[in-house]
Amino acid sequence: MARRIRLRKWIRKIRNAFGGFFKGEPAPLFGEQDCEVVMIEMIPDIEEPEAYLELAGRYGMGFEYNDFFRTELLDDSQALNRRISAWKGLERPAGVDTMHGAFYDLAPFSLDAGIRRHSLYRMQQSVEIAGRLGCRAVIFHTGLVPRFMSGAGYCEHWLDSMEETVNRLLEQDGHIEIYCENMLDESPVMLARLAERLKTKERFGICLDVSHLLLAGGDAAEWLRLLAPSIRHLHLNDTGMKTDDHLALGRGAVDWDEIFSLLDEYGLDKSSALLEMNGLEKIRESLSFLERAGRLPASV
Repeated sequence: MARRIRLRKWIRKIRNAFGGFFKGEPAPLFGEQDCEVVMIEMIPDIEEPEAYLELAGRYGMGFEYNDFFRTELLDDSQALNRRISAWKGLERPAGVDTMHGAFYDLAPFSLDAGIRRHSLYRMQQSVEIAGRLGCRAVIFHTGLVPRFMSGAGYCEHWLDSMEETVNRLLEQDGHIEIYCENMLDESPVMLARLAERLKTKERFGICLDVSHLLLAGGDAAEWLRLLAPSIRHLHLNDTGMKTDDHLALGRGAVDWDEIFSLLDEYGLDKSSALLEMNGLEKIRESLSFLERAGRLPASV
């Protein structure tokens, strides 16, 4: 209930921020059940911010910033500050948007102490940037490499290290939520075990990337059965099932009828969802797909 109340506040913030410009209702991605406050997000482009603001206002959408995992930006303090200032200049309401954290070559669970230190540095840098942007959450990959070191020792070390890392990130900022996303994971078991260890941490959750789980050969029903109670965020895009294409919804081989049916079954009305593709054309096409599927109100 507390999380649902917070989501209602996010929607109010968007409506207040855009005033009369807001035309749509919050997107009921999971049908007509009690999900009036579900937040749909998109990846904005700093080169054409007004177009993204217009679309956000029309559909009541949030942003997920994808600028700040690029190492060339993270290592250039002047360019980094300029980019943060540019986004802050849009005056987005605080506590609404999310940010994808750093992930290139990061392994906070590495056996190499130097790699662990740098990984934690990059992750803490992500949380610091998200705080400056007023984001509500940062998303990090699990970093698991299937079939490389899959023994019990490796798994326990990963769990211990990720639990410690998440706790340090939560302590770093007392407001931002931390979501852990499946990437190459072939099974939901490790994420489920991590969520169990962190179940008392209200600001921890799982980001389920549907295409990632399907590309890894996973069964969506099994993943949702194990992870649904901990899922706070979704990444949605289509794929041809050969690579992570980030296609518009309906352009690939994902069975969205099955996916949406499972999301309904497990009551994920509390989860926000990113349309994870770049460019307004793909985003608009995905929104039209959701409208035709009865998952969004028609735009005005």
